[in-house]
Amino acid sequence: LVFQEIDYTKEAANAELFASNFKDMEYVKVPQILWDYTTPQVLTMEYVPGIKINKIQALDKLGVDRKRLSRYAVESYLEQILSHGFFHADPHPGNIAVDDVNGGRLIFYDFGMMGSISPNIREGLLETFYGVYEKDPDKVLQAMIQMGVLVPTGDMTAVRRTAQFFLNSFEERLAVQRRERELAAAELGFKKPLSKEEKMEKKKQRLAAIGEDLLAIAADQPFRFPATFTFVVRAFSGTI
Repeated sequence: LVFQEIDYTKEAANAELFASNFKDMEYVKVPQILWDYTTPQVLTMEYVPGIKINKIQALDKLGVDRKRLSRYAVESYLEQILSHGFFHADPHPGNIAVDDVNGGRLIFYDFGMMGSISPNIREGLLETFYGVYEKDPDKVLQAMIQMGVLVPTGDMTAVRRTAQFFLNSFEERLAVQRRERELAAAELGFKKPLSKEEKMEKKKQRLAAIGEDLLAIAADQPFRFPATFTFVVRAFSGTI
């Protein structure tokens, strides 16, 4: 992780690299750096106003498609982590805004906290996603070994069983969420929709359950998660 908020010329360079990585994607906007007015103590950027990404009512008034916007947010981080190996590590609502250009565009601000991922970690993460999608515990384990997350032992039976348990749990949670959405849609005319607080509480419960699974798995297995993973998880949790 790179903390570079003291020297603003470094933050400006981060912004330009980030912008270059997304130059062919119309749904991402990075304010242009005005180098003539930028010094190590002063950062001057193009003025690009937008609505904070968590201001739902304002986004609806703007007329953007929130489902598409959600997909863009996730896709942008998959691009950053799996393709570029250089990602925005502080994606709170103050740092991501939306305007109505191109039908709804993500605007990124504040490039003082960026993360970097080595090629082997990126390849391993990609293979992990494929393994999860294909429900293949062996592919997941091989990807973890490639990343250095898993130290191979003589007998991998217990580790493989753990991976299968996690894949099954993940699939079950997805099925529960689908059923909840279908039920909510069916009962919308008869039942009061969940409040913002209730939705947040459900999300916390799901994340807590996943966290408990991870702790149970890590307790007795030879997993070694690099420090970078903390910021990868933080980045994704900020966009979900």
